[in-house]
Amino acid sequence: MSKTNQQTVQSYEDHVQDYINGTPQQVDGILKNWLDKTLALIAKDARILELGSAMGRDAAYLQSQGYSVECTDVTQGFVDLLQQKGFNARKLDAINDDLAGPYDLVLASAVLLHFTREETAQVLRKIYAALTDDGVFAFTLKQGEGEEMSTEKLDSPRYFCYWEADQIADYLQEAGFEKIDISSDQVGSRNVQWLQIIAKK
Repeated sequence: MSKTNQQTVQSYEDHVQDYINGTPQQVDGILKNWLDKTLALIAKDARILELGSAMGRDAAYLQSQGYSVECTDVTQGFVDLLQQKGFNARKLDAINDDLAGPYDLVLASAVLLHFTREETAQVLRKIYAALTDDGVFAFTLKQGEGEEMSTEKLDSPRYFCYWEADQIADYLQEAGFEKIDISSDQVGSRNVQWLQIIAKK
């Protein structure tokens, strides 16, 4: 685990409740549209792995739509919370652990934005290998340039890497993905521009 990733994970461990308090609890708007668009590509009995499940908001929505989700998080505090809520959850470090599989869908909302570009390239290859032949990887990133350590939201340092659509498309193609759908939308009150990405093998 890189120093930036280690620091980010520790910030989440120390501020689980702060993260929950500062995060929308409902799946609606742009998030719902992106998830619905993703779910339209897979069967109801699809095997789904979610990276960075946090408090289980997106997993709960998927379950409400009739899907079964394997929840994971690198933060033990979130894993404990997910298990208390009755989710099928385990600790998983997407950078260093084996993802197993095969999965029909890997979902990662606001997760890869904490990885360096090198870590992202590595994780994209791992996810590609963990997917079924027509598997889908759906994830979101913050749009922009460069990288930074930010104390916004948690009052504790987290690493952020920003991406433009053409950059992440190149990385996905290098990992082997062929069908790539990227949309860009402003989300939330802080005028943050997000990329919603759906990539198929």
